[in-house]
Amino acid sequence: MTITPDPKVENGATFEILREDHTMGNLIRFKLLEEPQVIFAGYKVPHPLEHNVILKVQTTNDTKPDMMVAKALNDLITEVGYLKQKFVEELGRARALVIPREQKPMEEQTPLGIPPRDNIPIGNTGVGVDMDF
Repeated sequence: MTITPDPKVENGATFEILREDHTMGNLIRFKLLEEPQVIFAGYKVPHPLEHNVILKVQTTNDTKPDMMVAKALNDLITEVGYLKQKFVEELGRARALVIPREQKPMEEQTPLGIPPRDNIPIGNTGVGVDMDF
């Protein structure tokens, strides 16, 4: 990430984030705009074939843009960690609800709802096609 202070805008800076796209740019922008110290936050992807995001941030006089971007990134890391934790917990609950099939030798197992092979009619199946070879 490269940070370039904006000489035309007080407390403004441009951040170039390499190897990222709209997903990361929009997440950071959204997090920044939740903060009352952020006056402006916007991003663009210069070209669809370039995987870079250019993020522009302007803050109030009591903070700096790089500090607010760092806070937004830390908040996002915390949120993603929380989501991962909840996902793993729910996955564990879902796995506990699955009742494993009775363990039998492979020859004796039948798929659920499908009759065993010895009950399948051979020959005239009644569908207009004679399967006798």
